Amino acid sequence: MRRLLLWLNSPFAWTIFLTVSLVNLVVGFVTQALALPWDPHRHTALRMNHWIWGKGLWAAQPGWPMTREGLENIGEGPYIIVANHSSVLDIPTLMGLPLPMRVMAKQSLMKAPIMGWYMQFSRQIPIQLDSVESVEASLKACQESLDNGISLVIFPEGTRTADATLQKFRRGAFRLAKDTGTPILPVSIFGTHKLMMKGSFLPQSLYHPVRCRVLPPMEPAGYSTARKLSNRVHERIAANLDELRSPQALPGA
Repeated sequence: MRRLLLWLNSPFAWTIFLTVSLVNLVVGFVTQALALPWDPHRHTALRMNHWIWGKGLWAAQPGWPMTREGLENIGEGPYIIVANHSSVLDIPTLMGLPLPMRVMAKQSLMKAPIMGWYMQFSRQIPIQLDSVESVEASLKACQESLDNGISLVIFPEGTRTADATLQKFRRGAFRLAKDTGTPILPVSIFGTHKLMMKGSFLPQSLYHPVRCRVLPPMEPAGYSTARKLSNRVHERIAANLDELRSPQALPGA
């Protein structure tokens, strides 16, 4: 019976996800097109991401209660936002934070219908690690965003994990933080893997709360190397994930 309910819930979950994505595309495109003459850096499109994807998606899903904690740790920015990654839902989870932001993502995602189109339009940052030209272009786009007060989202594990276990961090985000003097904003996310797990189109649960915890910013100047900064951020996110996994930490426990 549970398996049947999951199958019945899957079309509903995907319909909501795709509908919200389409609304974000249409509304964001129209409002940004009108604002483009005085908004070349597309802040309007980023605000649409925040309100429609970051807020509206979760409000439209009754089985996906979202709790964001530690918002008092967010200042004016910009930041390099670093989070664990186990689901496509991690992106709208972070977009609900009160910051203009762009996501550094695999170049292949930019070709996806609806979501990929809008990622291109709102100038999310594609990267292809096996291409020197792509990496250089991405770094230039990152610097431009930071210069205009737009935070960057980088998932240092490099890809989604299948079981929400925190993997080793790549150091690119932390080198960028050291080179630009931009603070790291660590974020722990738990629960999204139960809703849209990597490699599965079937939700793993009919109902599962999502927790997003923002940790205090970390100044890169306090660490002599990108490796030391990376290791410390990994430790902090891992410790907070352990707390969020605890049954006592779930809402209503």
